[in-house]
Amino acid sequence: MKAFLMAVLLGTAAWAQPDPGARPPDTVVVAGVDDAPRRGTYVEAALGVFTAMGGTRPFSSGEPYLALTFGRDLGSRASVFASLGLGAARSSCYQLSPTGDSCLGADSFGATFLEVGVSYGFAIAPRTMLAAKVLGGFTDLSPGPVQRNGSVPDHVPGLHAGGGFSLDYDTRLDHFAVGIDAVIRETFARYGVRMPSLVVMPRIRYVF
Repeated sequence: MKAFLMAVLLGTAAWAQPDPGARPPDTVVVAGVDDAPRRGTYVEAALGVFTAMGGTRPFSSGEPYLALTFGRDLGSRASVFASLGLGAARSSCYQLSPTGDSCLGADSFGATFLEVGVSYGFAIAPRTMLAAKVLGGFTDLSPGPVQRNGSVPDHVPGLHAGGGFSLDYDTRLDHFAVGIDAVIRETFARYGVRMPSLVVMPRIRYVF
């Protein structure tokens, strides 16, 4: 019996010896590689809040703002873009009657912005960028916020310029980034209409 137990112990010891040809255990923790954010041609969709200034109220009632943007990254910091934005001003008059008791033009109207712009940013945290942007383009106000020749025109065209700031985060979901913009525009339209406006819009970006 003793001989049998001794044989079992010797066999177990031999089995427990490491294989000289086996790979030694890792002594350094292997970490994953964080891929750089994707850059290139992109498309963005935004849904935010729009308000107009310069009328009978400091700010018109907030209305939804929709935007679609196509752009191209120029390196890791700069980009150029073209955008279509749709907003609306509500309950703010831009032409009062001589007695001041009624509005001669439409006190609620749509605002369409077709524009181009550039942005340039700086990294403030991993995958996070704070950028400044300037933009300008064409504005259409419909119906007109002022009266012309005794009637309210269907459309009042104009030009606008503006700028703002954006905060962007490149998600680890490949191709996708999210952000939020605050943009101020100044519109100079026909018939002496001057309309500053503000939009704050969260957005999502897809980089091809």
